[in-house]
Formats: sequence, C-alpha cells, structure tokens
Amino acid sequence: MKPERKFPLIEVVAALGALLYVARSLYFAHSALSIGDEGAYLFKGFVFARGDFSPFQDYGYWTNKAPFAFLIPGYIQYWFEAGLREARYFALLVSFFMLAGVWILANRLGGKTWAAVAMWVFALSDANVSFYSQALSQGLVACMLVWVFVCALGEDRPLWQIILASALSVLIVMTRQNMVVFLPLLVLYIFWQYGKKAGLWSLTSSVALFIFFHIVYWPNIMQLWAPWLPESLTPFLDNFRSFALSGYDTFNIGNLSRIQSAAIGIQHHFFLLCGFVGALILFPPRANWKSASQFKTAVFLGASFLSLFLMHTWGSLFNQFCIQCFSPYQMFYSVAGFLFIVLVFSNGVSDSTFRRAILLIVLLTFAAGLGSYYFQRIGAWSLAAIQFPRVNDAGQFTWASLGEVLTYIFNLPLDVQKRVGAAMTGVLVGIALLILYWAFQRFTPIKNWTGQNASLATLNLFLLVGVILPPAANAGTYATPCSTNFLTYYEQAGHALADAIPPDSLVYWKGSGRHIAMLLYLKDMRYFPPQITAGAGYVRTGDPDRLLRFGLFSDEMDSQWRESADYFIIWKGYPNTELDDFQNDPRYESIPFDMENLSQCEDVLYLFRKRQ
Repeated sequence: MKPERKFPLIEVVAALGALLYVARSLYFAHSALSIGDEGAYLFKGFVFARGDFSPFQDYGYWTNKAPFAFLIPGYIQYWFEAGLREARYFALLVSFFMLAGVWILANRLGGKTWAAVAMWVFALSDANVSFYSQALSQGLVACMLVWVFVCALGEDRPLWQIILASALSVLIVMTRQNMVVFLPLLVLYIFWQYGKKAGLWSLTSSVALFIFFHIVYWPNIMQLWAPWLPESLTPFLDNFRSFALSGYDTFNIGNLSRIQSAAIGIQHHFFLLCGFVGALILFPPRANWKSASQFKTAVFLGASFLSLFLMHTWGSLFNQFCIQCFSPYQMFYSVAGFLFIVLVFSNGVSDSTFRRAILLIVLLTFAAGLGSYYFQRIGAWSLAAIQFPRVNDAGQFTWASLGEVLTYIFNLPLDVQKRVGAAMTGVLVGIALLILYWAFQRFTPIKNWTGQNASLATLNLFLLVGVILPPAANAGTYATPCSTNFLTYYEQAGHALADAIPPDSLVYWKGSGRHIAMLLYLKDMRYFPPQITAGAGYVRTGDPDRLLRFGLFSDEMDSQWRESADYFIIWKGYPNTELDDFQNDPRYESIPFDMENLSQCEDVLYLFRKRQ
C-alpha cells in the first residue's frame, strides 16, 4: 500500500511568498526614482570598465568606496549596454539569487516553516524589495553575504565551500570596505566550528586574496583605510588623506532628525531589529541547543550582526555626513540578523520573570518607534485624541488633551509634540496587543493556543504586526505619474539630453544625484570628473592640486571650469549654484531641453550653452 502523499502546504506558501517578492521587485525596479549613489556607481563603473580611468587613479574620480561597488555594475553595462534599465535588470537577478540563498539557509537552519516565513518577511518588506531592485551596492553585498553563509553555515561543510566562503568574504570587503569587520569574524568562526585545518585554509585564502587586491590597486587603495585611522598615530598615511573640509561639516543636524532616522529604520526593519533584540533576551543556555554546531553558528551570526549594526549606527545616527543612511545601511547585513532569529527561535527560548519584564519594555519601545515613524499621519490626531484626567481650579473633574499637556506644562514645539503623540499612540497600540494576547490566554477554552511560551508568543505577535502594518499602511502610496514607466521615461530624457549636446562638447555638470544616470546616454562627452559624484565631491576649502588628485573640487576650481565649459547642465537645487546666474548672464543662452514625461516625477534640468 502506497503511503498517502500530503499536500505540500508549506512549500506552496513559500513559493507564493517568493512569487510576491519577484512581482514587487519588478514593480519597484520600473517605478523607483534613481538616487545619487545609483547613478554615481553606474557612471563611474562604466568609465572604469571602458578603461578611460581606473579606481583610485590620481586626478580621476573620487573613489570613496571599494572598487567592486563600481566595477561590477560597470562591466555589466560594458558587456551589454550602458543605462539604468540594464543595471536594474542585473540588480533583479542578483536579488533573486540572494532570495534563493535565503531559502536554502532558512530551511537548513530552521526547517521548511522558517523558509516560508523568510520568503514572506522579505516579500512584505518595502525597504528590502525597493533597495534590492535598484543598482546599489547593498544588493551586491547582501547577495554575496548570503552565499558566504550558504557555503559556511551548517554541519560538516566541505572544505572547498569553506574556502569559497572565505574568498567571497574578501570580495564583500572589496565591494564595500565598511564590511571589513566581518572578515576576521568569519575566519574565527571557521576555526571554532570546523577546526584548525579548515581555519588555516580560511585564513590563508582570505589573507592571500585580500593582499592580492591591495597589490593590484597599490598604493592608492589606502585611501579607503587612511580616514579610519587616527592621524596622530599614522602620519605615514597622510599622503592618502585629502585633508579636505567637506561642505557637510557645516550642516547642523538636530536630534529630531536622528530620532526620525531611527524611527524610519524601525519601520523598515521591524522584524529584524525587534526580533534580534527579542532573541538576545530569550537566548537559551548552551545546554538547551539541539547541537553544539547550531549554538556556535548562532553566536557567530549574532556577533556579526551586532558588530556591523553598532558600527553602522555610529556612522549614521551619530555623525553628520549621512544621518538618513541608518536604514539603508541595514541592507548590507540584515540577513545575518534574520538567520540569528531563525536559529534562536527554532532551538527554543529561555524564559523567566526578569526576561519577560525586559522583553515587554523592549516591545513597547519598538512600538513607540514604529508609531513615531507615522507622526505626520497621526501626530496631530493623537494630540487631540489622547486625554488625561485632571481637576480644575473649581475642583471639578475634567479632561486635558495631550497637546495641552505638552504645550502648557512642557512648552514643547508643535513638531516635537506630534512625534511624542505618535510615539505614545504606538505604545498604546502595543499595550492593546498585550491585553489581546492575555485575553485569549485567559478566556479562550483552548489553553496555550499558541503552542509557545508566553514571551515567545507575545514577541511573535508584535513581529507579525510589524511585518504586516508597513505594507498595509503604505498600500496605494506607491503609485506616481511614472509608476511602471520610470525606466522608459528616464531613457527618453537621457536620449533627449544626448541629442541636445553635440559630441565632443565639454560639459559642466551641476545636476542632482538623481540625474547622474542620464549621463550614461551621452556619447563622446568631455567633462570634469570630480563633478560626477553623489553630492559629496564639493568641499569648502583645500589645496587645489591635492583635491584634484583625490577627485574633489572647491569653488576655485568650479569657477575655472565654468569659464572653459561649452555646455552647462543645471539643477536649481544644487548647493552654491544659482539658476539665475545662468538665466540672466548674457554669456549663456538657454537650450531647449524637454524631459517630457520624466518631468512629472523628477526635478527639471536646465541646459545652457556658452555664447560664441
């Protein structure tokens, strides 16, 4: 008698999640507006692949990131065709390959149910889908990191896979130097997990490949590392420091911006951040793990994610340069945190009254952060809706709104009040979820209806809401006049710009970062390389020769270039550049340039020509 075949429910659920991820990725690839990093990586990478310049070349481009961030998308365009569409289609392939690796890992470490959960967590994450469908280095790094884990995690991995994982980890660092801390952690894990022989192979192969790439780009590759090291202790690296005073140093970044950036990160990565902290709190003792191998793997994943998280949080929230980078930075290494959650939860958690109390505080804190993200939607409403009891001067019982309390007692400005109100709303919703869980446990006839202990069940309830709420709240907000047609409109505008500028013209570029990819459609264009960057090539002061050597420029050089250029591409929002200076100066004449449909969703570019 043949055994009865069960319907593969979990596999179908996982497949549906994967299909949703693919569909949403295709949508975002054709809809998401380009950003400065994307355009700069693509243009510089294409120029590098074509051989016009090389990474870290003196008097070339500002190579502020490791070389493969530029070279990989650059060669894709060189082999196929330069353009935003080609680069994004490659990004989609990378993203789908990454998702396949996530499924393998979640299934290997936690089982089929966790593999299905992984597909849906990634599919419902607006941040993951949108960032990984653009031609950004986050997708490249995340994909390589996933396949490092595929080769290195699990029991009894073959030696060739361990060596491959070590080599891939070096490629990760050569794509984004901010991942360098992961390299020694991987080698230490392989020593710990697989023994001395595998560890030595990992150490030797990774060090040899790391040295090889530094020899190829020696000595200027030290530009990547010199800014990280104290100047007083490494004066021998001064030749690789630009000593430029960036215009970003003049920004006065307030604490509200930092708080809001953190709130954005919580909304984008609620499952990851809340789940990781919850898993740390409920981390089981070593004796309770299914195997020593899984325990070691969990420690490695937790240490990797935590070290990278602290490093990137300091580099974003606690610095001036890129406060809003907190959420995008998580995209590089989020899979490490996700797999840590999978391992901890699939091995059972350790609970106690103390841990439960800490977990409840953490959950309400994350609820407050999630509420704070929506302050523009619910802030004003919450100030009127949240009421506090009080007794007036006549001894009568009345109510005071939160807005009144924050205004007359704490004297807070309105923008702060809205954030406080939204955060309090998040806390109240969190408390409501706790009461809902308690009510089910207390009054439903089926006890322990979750099949889990109270702390894990409560955490899972919060994670479920945190995964579903963002895409539900954002439903209907994705559509723009360029939705699904953005790539077509961008190409049309790029070709129109190319038609308006004759070949071999010397072009002065002051477009925004969102426009940089348009330059991919211009053929035989001459330009000033330091201008082609994602907004950070301009500095306030510095030795001109040293700045040019690093691919930077100041006002002095900018004035010289303006005098020698033939055509001028201007975005009215560019710092230290006034559109009126070109419109009212008789030396320049306006050239008709129609961005056509792209102007519905992107800022207008203005084109001028120097009069003969």
